[in-house]
Amino acid sequence: MIERVAKPLAGLLNWLAGFLNAVYRVLGRPGKLLQDLLNGSWLGHSLHPVLVDVVIGGATAVVFLDVLRVVFGASGTEDAATWVLALTYAAGVGSVLSGWTDFKDTASGSERNVVGLHGIINFVGMAGFGFSLAQRLGGNVDGAFWPMLIGYAIISIGSYIGGHVVFKYGYMVNHNAFSRGKRAKEFTAVAPVADVPEGEPTLVSLGATKVVLVRRGDVVHALKDTCSHAGGPLSQGELGDGTIKCPWHNSVFRLRDGAVVHGPAATRQVTYQARVHDGQVELQGPHD
Repeated sequence: MIERVAKPLAGLLNWLAGFLNAVYRVLGRPGKLLQDLLNGSWLGHSLHPVLVDVVIGGATAVVFLDVLRVVFGASGTEDAATWVLALTYAAGVGSVLSGWTDFKDTASGSERNVVGLHGIINFVGMAGFGFSLAQRLGGNVDGAFWPMLIGYAIISIGSYIGGHVVFKYGYMVNHNAFSRGKRAKEFTAVAPVADVPEGEPTLVSLGATKVVLVRRGDVVHALKDTCSHAGGPLSQGELGDGTIKCPWHNSVFRLRDGAVVHGPAATRQVTYQARVHDGQVELQGPHD
């Protein structure tokens, strides 16, 4: 049902994803650093759910304080409700910015449609919070109750859809979490060194696991080919100064240890120890 409701939004959401990508490109390096901040690349996982926890918890507290005042006649809750709502709204602005930053790199189709529906619903709910906060700051605490309650109901629907996105589509989770690949306890040959051109990403297989090799002389770096962000093929990516960039959403990983240099990826890439021995490239691992 959620997918059917979201489908008519496809054209708008595809345009919006393109627009957001264009904005970040125009911003250049500052835009890249801002994206890393909002994606949570520095945190080790998405920043968006961290901020959403504050929004949901804060909004629940405000509704509870309002119910105590309106229904049970409790006094002295007005200032506390206003301060908590201010914190909730500030976290909500951050969650909107981080959410739309994550959204621009979603796969087109049902995933993008549902993520976009989630974002639109929560944006509307945030408007209710903002109106309620303005009423409170203006001294109209009674007029602030219903906008807060309605906004809370809308945000709750949006949160449910957000959970649907994560648990059905695996959105913004590590795409290597459940398949770290074949484990080689001993060094295992995967390709003749002559078949691994220097300075070019080369795709090899370790059993059923695809691995990308990058050779610099006798030094070979080996990472699992599946990008941790959305499953893109790193072997088709672009090499930088000790890094490799995913061709799908431009996540950048350090070749030496798979660490995230730039997002949208937030989880480091699976790596293998590699060596050149008897004319063969050999791998051991993967290594945590």
